[in-house]
Amino acid sequence: MEAPSEDAKERKAAGIKTYYTEVTPNNVGQLKCLNKHILPVQYNENFYKNDVIKEDNRDITRMVYVSDMLVGAICCRFEPAKKQRKRVYIMTFGVLKAYRGYGIGSKLLKWLIDAVAKKSDIQDIYLHVQVSNEQAIKFYEKFGFKNIRRKENYYKKISPPDCFELALAQ
Repeated sequence: MEAPSEDAKERKAAGIKTYYTEVTPNNVGQLKCLNKHILPVQYNENFYKNDVIKEDNRDITRMVYVSDMLVGAICCRFEPAKKQRKRVYIMTFGVLKAYRGYGIGSKLLKWLIDAVAKKSDIQDIYLHVQVSNEQAIKFYEKFGFKNIRRKENYYKKISPPDCFELALAQ
């Protein structure tokens, strides 16, 4: 498969067909490989074993493929909140650079927002974004996420170490 053109207008005009799947023990290795290439933070085996492929989180985690190639994913988990409600935490989310500009990330995030909207016990969806990642912050703001707070020294192995906590109330 030929790599997409780097010209954004050409890419959007060409369009691509995608399909989505759950993360399972059988395909989690592909997700590990994707995350190593797109995220500034590396995750250990326990992260994938205990959080990502956990049965409870399958309804809020998806991988997206073009043909047979994994090009993006959103991995979330449920966390306790106040008054018997839960929060959805976006642990990892990204799309391979060559496939950005097709709306894949937007479709993944919209899918998550719609999936969470069907549940009555969710307080919000939230995540952490490195303070220097202006592109990601603007992306989430387009979907209604608000900057809740700045956390200093959140990241231990990347610079800058500070992050913003963004949240979308349900």
